[in-house]
Amino acid sequence: MNRRGYIALTILVLAAAAAVALVLVLHRPSSTSGGRSSAKYVIALDAGHGGKDPGGVVGDILEKNVNLAIVKRVQAQMQSDPKMRPYMTRTVDLYIPLEDRIRRAEEAKASIYLTIHVNSFDLPEVVGMETWVDSTRKDSDPSWVLASMVLESASAATGGRNRGVRSQELYLQRTKMPAIAVEVGYITNPNERALLIDPVYQDKIALGIIDGLHKFIDYLEEEQAPAVPATSSAKAPSTSKKP
Repeated sequence: MNRRGYIALTILVLAAAAAVALVLVLHRPSSTSGGRSSAKYVIALDAGHGGKDPGGVVGDILEKNVNLAIVKRVQAQMQSDPKMRPYMTRTVDLYIPLEDRIRRAEEAKASIYLTIHVNSFDLPEVVGMETWVDSTRKDSDPSWVLASMVLESASAATGGRNRGVRSQELYLQRTKMPAIAVEVGYITNPNERALLIDPVYQDKIALGIIDGLHKFIDYLEEEQAPAVPATSSAKAPSTSKKP
């Protein structure tokens, strides 16, 4: 091979290496910590579905895209929070097996796991928000409290109907951290679908979710606070826990 051939081969190798590096960067999950590595709680934000799995489909609206748009709104609004640091299991339209989503969150040392979805149903009149907890979790598991607080806050922030906390056996049983699925609305309802793709409404959802997370973190910290010892001059406060 002459000198010109070697030069051409070198250029091809460098171009291929650059392409591989770009793919790895785009497909790498992001903590987007904004330099706040001291934040006490890492919140795993999982945009449901992705890649070859579109989730619910209505016309040209794909659930996977709406999920990711909402998760990015939550991530953006969480950036300035001193207590929480967002970790996204995916940042692009990528298929990730369920077990890998949990694994990525645990490797990021997440404290709380939220997988965010939009819902669909055969009857277009069905609307509202709901949260889901894995049914194998015990009644004492904090996931139930997390589900209730996030749902109530998101419903209050958006005016969306609160359809309650629900349960069935879910892949969330693969982690011990508090973990819930959040269904933020039905794309099969025309009015709610229009809201779910509206950036202003997506911001309201994000604010509600973050407010619910704050309430849950306050609950955790109160539960974990040590009891104040009794003194001769004051009665010891009750150490009973919230239901």
